[in-house]
Amino acid sequence: MSEILRGRVVVIGDRVNLPLFRSVGLEVEEAVGDERVIAELERIAGRHDISLVIILKHVVEDVDRVVEKAEELGIPTLILPTLWAPAEKINVERLLAKALGLG
Repeated sequence: MSEILRGRVVVIGDRVNLPLFRSVGLEVEEAVGDERVIAELERIAGRHDISLVIILKHVVEDVDRVVEKAEELGIPTLILPTLWAPAEKINVERLLAKALGLG
């Protein structure tokens, strides 16, 4: 079994949606806005029992900034689209260029 499945999963979101995640046994932290979410990531960064942080997309404005901060802190992060912030279409060519350091 992968190491990522052995640790805790933390969901960062808003007061309305977090009870759903808490009801299935996930740890939840309330934070809305880029600064508060980043502050929560910085607080979580010191914990070694966390394998994944899920951030509800509608609680942040600058998704790229939040993801960059999570990467800088070494926290595996998933931005979860919601009804209030749906997923964007994926540009595979742009992702490949970025992965190869070309864009």
